Amino acid sequence: MIIELSVIPIGVGTSLSEYVACVMKVVQDSGLKYESHSMGTNIECDWDDIIPLVKKCHEELKTMGVERISTSLKISERTDKPYTMEGKMLSLDEKL
Repeated sequence: MIIELSVIPIGVGTSLSEYVACVMKVVQDSGLKYESHSMGTNIECDWDDIIPLVKKCHEELKTMGVERISTSLKISERTDKPYTMEGKMLSLDEKL
């Protein structure tokens, strides 16, 4: 599966980079393959990986004093062939 994850702390001001860095550290430490972009992070994982990862992100933000968190997940799953972030981009590039 490819997951797009966006975790947004609410009520902490307009600059969020400190909180984004905290979440990114959790993603890095997970050992899962990921790519960050300006609005979130794409992650290659299985069902059993994503909920514990999101929970850990929330827990870490709470230790920073965040009292409200909005999290969005987009899930793209294929079972007919191998499915990776790189493969998706290669397929798009071929068509362009």
